[in-house]
Amino acid sequence: MGSDVFPDELRAAGVTPRELEIFWLVGDRLHNQEIADVLHVSERTVESHVSALLRKLGGPDRRASPNRLILVEAAERLKALRDAAALPRPLSSFVGRDREIDDLRRLVGSHRLLTLTGPAGTGKTRLALRLAGLATALPPAVLVDFARAAPGRSAEREFADALGLLAGEGDGSRAQIRAALAKGRHWLLVDNCEHVADGAAALLADLLATTRGLHVLATSHGPLRVAGEVVYEIPPLPVPEEGDDPAAVLSAASARLFADRAAAVSPGFEVTSENARHVAVICRRLDGLPLAIELAAARTRVFSAAELRARLDDRFALLTDGARGAPARHRTLEEALNWSYELLSGEERVLFERCSVFPATFDYDTATRILGYPPLSGAALVQVFPRLLDRSLISRRRQDERTEYCLLDSVRQFALRRLEASGTADRAREQHARHHLGQGVAALTDLCGRDQAAALRWFGRHWADLRAGMRWALQRQDTTLAWEFLAGIGTGWEVLGARGELFDWLDTLLAHPLPRGSLGVRAAITCAILLDYQDTERARGFAEQAYERAGSAPAQDRALALLALGWTARAAVVARGSEVGVLERAVSLFERLGDDWHRALALFRLGLSVPDAPAALARLADAADLFDRLHNPVKRSNCLFHMANVAIEDRVRLDEAATWLAEAGRLAGTSGNEHERLHAEVALARLDQAREDHAAAEPRFVRLLSEFRQIGDLRCAARCLHGLGGAAAAAGDHRRARRRLAEALEIAVGLGDRNVLVTSLLLLAGADHATGRPDRAAVLLGAVENLVPAPLESREPPLRAALRERLGPDGFAMALATGRSTPLTALRSL
Repeated sequence: MGSDVFPDELRAAGVTPRELEIFWLVGDRLHNQEIADVLHVSERTVESHVSALLRKLGGPDRRASPNRLILVEAAERLKALRDAAALPRPLSSFVGRDREIDDLRRLVGSHRLLTLTGPAGTGKTRLALRLAGLATALPPAVLVDFARAAPGRSAEREFADALGLLAGEGDGSRAQIRAALAKGRHWLLVDNCEHVADGAAALLADLLATTRGLHVLATSHGPLRVAGEVVYEIPPLPVPEEGDDPAAVLSAASARLFADRAAAVSPGFEVTSENARHVAVICRRLDGLPLAIELAAARTRVFSAAELRARLDDRFALLTDGARGAPARHRTLEEALNWSYELLSGEERVLFERCSVFPATFDYDTATRILGYPPLSGAALVQVFPRLLDRSLISRRRQDERTEYCLLDSVRQFALRRLEASGTADRAREQHARHHLGQGVAALTDLCGRDQAAALRWFGRHWADLRAGMRWALQRQDTTLAWEFLAGIGTGWEVLGARGELFDWLDTLLAHPLPRGSLGVRAAITCAILLDYQDTERARGFAEQAYERAGSAPAQDRALALLALGWTARAAVVARGSEVGVLERAVSLFERLGDDWHRALALFRLGLSVPDAPAALARLADAADLFDRLHNPVKRSNCLFHMANVAIEDRVRLDEAATWLAEAGRLAGTSGNEHERLHAEVALARLDQAREDHAAAEPRFVRLLSEFRQIGDLRCAARCLHGLGGAAAAAGDHRRARRRLAEALEIAVGLGDRNVLVTSLLLLAGADHATGRPDRAAVLLGAVENLVPAPLESREPPLRAALRERLGPDGFAMALATGRSTPLTALRSL
């Protein structure tokens, strides 16, 4: 209300506009002559109006000094009420929300009740105030703020105070409020309704039904459920992708908010290429929640963005000390969430706490199966779950016809702390772990071909759940449950691809003996398959152990043990020469068992084991066709990748290799298999290099190297290092080439893969020769002779001839002998 706007009590008493002006000036304690000077009227005119005011407002003669105070006190009280209802002026800039403001400006004029909903700290009040300042089609907004109202307090009292209704005139009753809003147009901003929602909703329903010119913009955690209400959910601010480009990071409103608030407390703060990634991660981990981001930004007075990021695991201790003057619940992140938690019923709290076991999205049916145990029944869940949605403690999103739910990460951590404090966390985690680990194994049939796309989508959506389930099993040392999952997937990991945590899980599990019986056989087979990515000799040991254990096992386990033997023998440091026969036996046995998935897998490994390129390509093509018939695009993609590798290594059919890789990349992309997509990319880089296009290949190898290291595929990491060494050598930088190839040898020795070792040693020998170290190059060739059954002359005749010429026959022979007697682990220090 401005000074020219009538309080409804004065209008009802018949106060005229001129009398209103004089009323406010009396409230400022001006004398008659002073008022006359301000209004440019005579003192007698002022006295006449003052007398009229006293009559209308129930006072005697204004000339008596005590009676003068009647008008003074009334004016001061009305001014105080007016100022309390005035919209507060924000002290900081408003960031983002362009889309929401555009939407809301259209809605406020066409709907009489619009409610902004969202979780605590999402910025509902700030957005409502912003909207009130921009909307010109409605009267000036009057703020009705329930922030400090105690739960259960009369909604009428807050409305009466905001509207300037004087005490003693109906005591702020609903009838008075209705009468005050009956004439003209009014716009109320009714803020923070969640803890008085029932009373506020009842009053608003009455007022909207009995007045014509009233519009209401309300904020609450959930809908008020008043007839005609339009609910607009306020999401957190958009978050940036992780990256080092400041402009890209600042394109997200959450990062701009962080930068703005950080600069306010730490003048000179900017998002730079050095801290952009840290700022992006902070915004992402805080889910774009404005309150959390502002509290984090305030800490830049103490911590750098990198240090803040590292401390977010303890965010409730970190995100405190909000601005003075802010409501208590906005001074710390925990208090903001506790405000919502305290409004929950007992059943709502139990369900809310249990939902914290989901680390990512979940669907309603899964929640009922996992969380519906005493004291919550399935019937209770049907009632309670929607109430948590209404309080914005659970978020939802629709994808096609599927509804998914999640807790924002800060909300989930808050709920998890409460779950742990209740002493019931272990039961909820166990329910979650057993459900998801069991579902993962149940998805194996689809994963291997029946509906691979659906299975891959399931694993993509639930990998965070599986990770949490394995963490629970390993913490409890429930090795049986953990092996049932890992070995239950078994050869299916070839479809899912390597993931870094798989090897961490194996390290933990292998500190204990393998299980007995069939589970132990399959556990050993799984170890052989997975460790083949990192340590082929160790993988071979597990394959042999599986074969020994499978002697009296079912035929399926014996066939799988044969597959594991052939699988790991191909790359063993000590050549055994039997893998082809073993894999052929496995192919026949799987055919008799009617197991086309494993028959195709055995054919694929057979293609990698046969010695000549034409035979290898033929076997791999057979496997690719069988995988195609099984509707298994991931393994078909993998076959095409290896066919391209064979062609590249032997410099044959390079145009066909490009076609194979194009299909491999397409299949990997449509199936969502990240590992196979990376395989196709590294082969494309090798193809570029085979065509002497080092400029195109080198940046690909640089990017892919870190990705393969991250997922634990050391064999492909070595391929990238080979490519980078080749690119450096092609540019004439043989010293840089040697550094890259020495890294590859380091990996190859640890990996124990004969093929990778041979390639690394030969390339490194070439680099040593180019940098003037023929003696060391010859030693490396001697080491290769221990690994290659065929005469080395057929593998690298030009290099051997050059080294023999430079060192002389005797010197060359001595260096070769040194290499043959040097342990592989010692080669890294040469």
